[in-house]
Amino acid sequence: MDYALIKLSHLVGIFLLLMGLSGMAFAAKAGFGPAKRQLRLTAQFCHGGGLLLILASGFGMLASRGLLHGDVPGWVKAKFFIWLLMGGSIVLATRLSRALWSLILAWALLGATAAYLALYKPF
Repeated sequence: MDYALIKLSHLVGIFLLLMGLSGMAFAAKAGFGPAKRQLRLTAQFCHGGGLLLILASGFGMLASRGLLHGDVPGWVKAKFFIWLLMGGSIVLATRLSRALWSLILAWALLGATAAYLALYKPF
């Protein structure tokens, strides 16, 4: 598979993940009820699909660059840890609607850190 296509699918996964987290956070802020069920399900679908797409395309990019043989670099391990944090933070989005802007700031910082690690590969 072409590296550019794998990278594009990785970016689409990132967008889906962030849309899902934001959607869940704003749905929690608006309050839960029968009318909000569809919004929550859509946000959860975007979040889960984004996580899956990020993971699959991330491993695809690593495999196409030959980085899966032996020990993976430290920046890859750090990005996987960020992926775990972003995956688990959907629970925070549902429970901490009062701290909505703090969550959004944390997600932006985690995303910027992941981008920094991917671009500069510091370790």
